[in-house]
Amino acid sequence: MYILDKIFDDKRIASIILTVWLLFVIILLSYLDVMHSTFMTIGPSSHTKFMTVSIDSWHKWCLLTGATFANTCISDFMADAITPWIQNTIQDHKTKYLPYSKVTSYLIVQSWCIYCNVMSIFAISLITTQIDFLFVRLLADLSTSTFTTFKFMRHKVVDENKYNYWNEEKLKEADNPAQLLQEFE
Repeated sequence: MYILDKIFDDKRIASIILTVWLLFVIILLSYLDVMHSTFMTIGPSSHTKFMTVSIDSWHKWCLLTGATFANTCISDFMADAITPWIQNTIQDHKTKYLPYSKVTSYLIVQSWCIYCNVMSIFAISLITTQIDFLFVRLLADLSTSTFTTFKFMRHKVVDENKYNYWNEEKLKEADNPAQLLQEFE
């Protein structure tokens, strides 16, 4: 269990394992000759279909590519803006105050649910189209997550000791969490 605990707690190790696993899957798919399938093509073709519509011209391909990039940027940005707010403000029992009325908060949560469900239909269709659209989504995702991650980390300070001090073991050992908080002030 120690090894699993270490992997779970150290995100660097988890990230390395994830990358190695990804490479293994890509090698396995290559071995299965998936890399030569029609899914692995780039650009318009008669076999490229998005929601049963053939993407067989550069005009259609460029429209779908642009829409994919823009939609991924918007979806990722809004997911990073709205989901943590829902979890940390609406769902967290420790949060007692809301920045908006309850009706407005309901509308925000419900509009996000509706958006996610409707867009999932398009996302599923897109990911089964061909590999180039996945690369477009990846580029948009990396661009947007670079910005939103910067926003999340901009006021944070790197201090591994203080970060680790607040792990589960230290909290279990603490008789008085308020006293521990005073130690850091």
